[in-house]
Amino acid sequence: MKQLALAACLALSLSSFAGDNLKINPHLDYSSDSIDGPLITGDHMDEGFKQGRPAYLFMYGEG
Repeated sequence: MKQLALAACLALSLSSFAGDNLKINPHLDYSSDSIDGPLITGDHMDEGFKQGRPAYLFMYGEG
């Protein structure tokens, strides 16, 4: 059963779209409430968006 769930997760992740080379905007000014552009930039950021459907962002890090 666990192997089937793992295979399903891998199959779904291969068909998903995602941005690459993600970077935090270096021009952000945390001391003011100004509009500094997008918070996160990268390649292929518009792929996979469909009108009327939510977009999810997963962030992972190790400390």
